Amino acid sequence: MSLVNRWHNCPGLPASAAAVLAALHQCEPRKDALGRLNDREWREALSFSDRSRLTLQLREAAREAMPQWVRERVDEDAAKNLLRLSRIQNTYRDLADSIHSAGADFLALKGITQSALFGGRPDMRVQYDIDLFAPREHLYRARDALLGCGYEPVDAMADFPTDHLPVMIRKTGWEWRGDYFDVEIPLSVDLHFQFWDESVERLDAPGTELFWGRRITRHIGGCDLPVLSPADALGYTALHLLRHLLRGDLSPFHVYEMAGLLESLAGDRAFWSEWRGSHAPALRRLEAVAFELSCEWFGCNLAAEANEEIGQLSAPVSAWFSQFALSPATAAYDSNKDELWLHCALLHSRRDVWSVARRRLLPLNLPPWGGGIHVPAERWTWRKRVGEWFRHLAYLRQRAVRHAAAIPRVAVSGSRWWWRANGLGEQFWLFVSSAVLFNFALFIFVLLYNLYLSSLGFREDALGLVNGANRAGSLAGTIPAAFLAYRLGLRNTLLVAIGVTAAVELMRALLVSPASAAALGFASGSIFSLWAVIFAPVIVGVVEEKRRATALSVFAAVMIAVGIGGNWIGGQLPGWLHGTKRVLVLSAILSAAALWPALRLRLDKAPLETPRRAARGASRIYPRSRFLWRFLAVMAVWNLATGAFNPFANVYFSNLHFSVRQIGNLFSISQIVQTGTVLLAPLVFRRCGIAGGISWMMLATAVGLCGLAAQPASVAAAVVFSAYMSFQWMSEPGMNTLLLGEVKKEERSGAAALNYLVAFGAQALAAFAAGALVVRFGYGAVLAGAAGVAAVAAGLFRTLLGSTRKEASRLSSLPAIEAGNIQE
Repeated sequence: MSLVNRWHNCPGLPASAAAVLAALHQCEPRKDALGRLNDREWREALSFSDRSRLTLQLREAAREAMPQWVRERVDEDAAKNLLRLSRIQNTYRDLADSIHSAGADFLALKGITQSALFGGRPDMRVQYDIDLFAPREHLYRARDALLGCGYEPVDAMADFPTDHLPVMIRKTGWEWRGDYFDVEIPLSVDLHFQFWDESVERLDAPGTELFWGRRITRHIGGCDLPVLSPADALGYTALHLLRHLLRGDLSPFHVYEMAGLLESLAGDRAFWSEWRGSHAPALRRLEAVAFELSCEWFGCNLAAEANEEIGQLSAPVSAWFSQFALSPATAAYDSNKDELWLHCALLHSRRDVWSVARRRLLPLNLPPWGGGIHVPAERWTWRKRVGEWFRHLAYLRQRAVRHAAAIPRVAVSGSRWWWRANGLGEQFWLFVSSAVLFNFALFIFVLLYNLYLSSLGFREDALGLVNGANRAGSLAGTIPAAFLAYRLGLRNTLLVAIGVTAAVELMRALLVSPASAAALGFASGSIFSLWAVIFAPVIVGVVEEKRRATALSVFAAVMIAVGIGGNWIGGQLPGWLHGTKRVLVLSAILSAAALWPALRLRLDKAPLETPRRAARGASRIYPRSRFLWRFLAVMAVWNLATGAFNPFANVYFSNLHFSVRQIGNLFSISQIVQTGTVLLAPLVFRRCGIAGGISWMMLATAVGLCGLAAQPASVAAAVVFSAYMSFQWMSEPGMNTLLLGEVKKEERSGAAALNYLVAFGAQALAAFAAGALVVRFGYGAVLAGAAGVAAVAAGLFRTLLGSTRKEASRLSSLPAIEAGNIQE
């Protein structure tokens, strides 16, 4: 909430309109801008204040700042409004007599009744219609009474969503002549049958049905009129403001009037006690939105109760106010629909959001016919009809252009609102920035390193030694990584992981003897295990609990995108920089750049147990069920199969005469395909069961390995590789769900750690063995053997794990894609 006068800094609002609104600010009225307006700008200012129903308020607040001709104009407007006030009071008396004579009950809403309830001056209010409410059992008797008084419904308004019957008017023959204070402007009547239309707004306002029962009677305009109680009148005024705000047709007068009411009631403790006692929390939430907007626009003082309700507004709503509080005032000038995002922030279901968005962005009803509605049929000549048709068509064109122009702006404003409303915070995005730099560099390094060694004469047996050492390093570093994270804290551990990884990768690019490559591969795997251990705890540490699931999903999506981009860029860079070694050095330097955003993170020490206590409690951390040992045995076989090919994939395609650029493109495309297939995994699991679905995916992976064993031509090889990788990673969410669903909650971290240990160990063994076997027997024989091992894993999975006791309950809670680690 802001009490600062910000109108002169409001983008999209003409200076003349900003000067009017700034002068009416209650906390910091600024009239200096009015004194700088020339005659043309004053005409623009008066046009705005007339349309906004603020001319009389501007006269009261800043008459001394007006040129003489403007004073004369607004003085004349005030005099004509006094004449209109007399007619309005007479109309209220006539309508009350007629409706009561018809045996109907009603109450008067808004208009001059507001002045009577809250001590305002009725001569300061411009009123063009009379709003009445009648419960449904009295509604049509009241309507018939209005018909008897000469009022007729405007049929053109019958199809528009309102909370009242079609507007009723008298056919007096009056026509619009450009004067907002014309004494002859007929008063229309809106006969309301509800105080809030939940079906249109998709927002519940509980308790409004009780307004009728709390009505009171006031002597207004020479007659006794039933009106809302003061607390309910304020509530209805707030709902009326909110309705117009959400529908995109808010008048600044609605906000100014609300600000004035809040200012006058700020010190009335009895009023606010009654208000809080009679209005439900959900209703007060909607009212608080109107209170907040009034304060943002006109800087009114608030009672403590109103301030408290504003403070309880959700983070997305507060984010909207921080971005778009003044935006509704500019809608007439720059075709925005920023209020849509406020509406979305208030809604509770996705279905309601889509309904509201469709109605606001793609309205299906045409604007109503507004011209000449007061002219009787016998005076409706063909010339008038043609003229109104042309004016209406021009209006339709204008509205269509505005709706079309608003759509791109809605997309931009929605992005801005989402960025503020997602609640993930600066610390989360700093970590994401660091992770993007770090992982982008590593994707490039992993893509090119084997190819670089191969170009130096390393055969697959040597490559298997290097990649096996890397996996062995990951295996050896996993458990110590958790202890180090405890000792150093998450932030320092993250800095160590980034800095040491960058240094090791730089040495790997420069020191390329077989012994040094294997030793540095082991060191790289060991230090990288720090990242695998801490990336999720870091996210948990920088995001509030209710946002963590969203943060983890966003992080996974970003890392997938980084992998796609890293593989593609990695394939292009050797050609751009004329050498693979240069790219490897550059990627090591780029990974070190991730230190810059990481240094700005504010993280406490990791909330882990002490090492000694963790060791004593290991029996409680690591599960020992029969299921777990069967699961780990199958995982060992599975990782032997995939680990025999994955470390050599880039060299495999190089032997098929793929260029580095083509290999980068292929890896990038295959990752895009993987993303789509992983999203389809839940459908497979719901149809086949988790164990059955995983078994089929393993079997499909085995078929993919068979296809790769045939070493097909370039396009076919690319297709088979994409299918192989997709089926392999498609099973990952199900495997994690199966594992974590079969162990106790307190044992899940231990089960995950054991799974990593088995996976890294099997992959290391597979890399050592496959490298030597490829040199001796070739890729065809080794990949055929790996396919056989994958098929065995599929059979073992179905046999050993096909009848777990918790499978049915897990199908609706499959985990998000894991994308935190780079795998060589």
